Amino acid sequence: MSQTAVIARVPFAPAARLEPLPQPARVEAPVRADRFERAPAVAKVRAEAPMSDRQRAFIAFGPAFEDALDQATGTEVQRGNAIEPLFDGVTSFAARKQLIESAKHTIHLQTFIFDDDATGKETAALLCAAARRGVKVRVIYDALGSNRAANALFDMMRAAGVEVRGYGKILQEPWTANHRWHEKLLIVDSTQAITGGMNLANEYAYGGSRRLVRSRSAHPELPWRDVDVLVSGPVLRAFEVDFEGNWGQLGPGYVESAFADLMTRVPSARPTGSDVRFVQNDPGAGENRIEDTLWYAITSAQKTITIETAYFVPTPAMREALLDARARGVQVRILTNSPKSNDLPLSQPIARSFYKDLLSAGVEIHEKRGGTLHSKSFSFDGIYSIIGSANLNHRSLTRDTESMLCMKNAAMAQLMEVRFLSGLREADRIRQEDLDAQSFSDKAKQWFASTFLATFF
Repeated sequence: MSQTAVIARVPFAPAARLEPLPQPARVEAPVRADRFERAPAVAKVRAEAPMSDRQRAFIAFGPAFEDALDQATGTEVQRGNAIEPLFDGVTSFAARKQLIESAKHTIHLQTFIFDDDATGKETAALLCAAARRGVKVRVIYDALGSNRAANALFDMMRAAGVEVRGYGKILQEPWTANHRWHEKLLIVDSTQAITGGMNLANEYAYGGSRRLVRSRSAHPELPWRDVDVLVSGPVLRAFEVDFEGNWGQLGPGYVESAFADLMTRVPSARPTGSDVRFVQNDPGAGENRIEDTLWYAITSAQKTITIETAYFVPTPAMREALLDARARGVQVRILTNSPKSNDLPLSQPIARSFYKDLLSAGVEIHEKRGGTLHSKSFSFDGIYSIIGSANLNHRSLTRDTESMLCMKNAAMAQLMEVRFLSGLREADRIRQEDLDAQSFSDKAKQWFASTFLATFF
């Protein structure tokens, strides 16, 4: 794959001005949602027909691998896309601001957390300004995730002409309490989109600045480590289909002609672009798309797997896949939070309860010091990478609605490996002796949490 498929930028640089991607030619015909019909999950196939080494080598991120994902997820790989990683908030939020300010037709934004701190208010003001100049602006937020924000923030946007819909208000819909909408999407004019792990709050936006923020802690802390990806190309069809489907669950859907108009603005393929797949998953609808995608990627890796995940509570299928990777000689390295950096303290005892078997198999586990790690990124063999909203935990794989971008591009995958290595400078490698040295109280907490709470994290 050509190295030009990744937009050239200096890794880890603070918020340099992001120039808009060139506007490609329009596609000639709309693509309707039924093109992305959902296929049956592969859980039964995984359980009953484990792949041989020969099969793994055969499908290692080649056409057969993509065909398997087509069948497992009901999605399609899209050729000829431009992709660019956005490391930490100072880079991603500069890109978001420019996209919103340059919008001419539509802005579709979905987030788990829409806070009413400085970042939330600035984003709301940008959206209001876009609506006032005639842009069609639609916003979806998760009501539980955004419970720190006052209703006045959303009322202000509605008054300016922004269409705002909240999902899962607990008092009105208590049955949604354990099924959240965790996706993060920003789609502008159907031509460019940003997706990944970042919500709309100071702890995300200030990431990379070393500036102290107040987030969920009572004390000022370092902003969070995270990653988004900027994308333009035919895969925007799937982004718009996903958002339209979510929007229609919360109220009236789009007029058909309006949806068709969105599709006419989706960029056509670039000759030097990347193969990209957008995967959206709703476990509440019985889907296992994200777990299936990760399973195929882990199972296909032959050399290296690097994982950054905020909350590491792998399902049995994921643990088995990682152990199987080590058994065939793949280097597996994981970067996650430590007890002190984790913003969800209860998840850490659960995570550590799974370390023993993985460490015994030779999996490297590194726990971050300092500010919270919030990334959800994966790299395989320096060829294939995944960035999205899904952690490697039960909640993302079995309870919450999530999405992620899967990219076959060597430059991108290798850049994500460099990014992973940069995180090890702020992390401690955990060894078996560290687990043995834990107090009886810590071990008891881990047993209790893993026995009774694991599926909730």
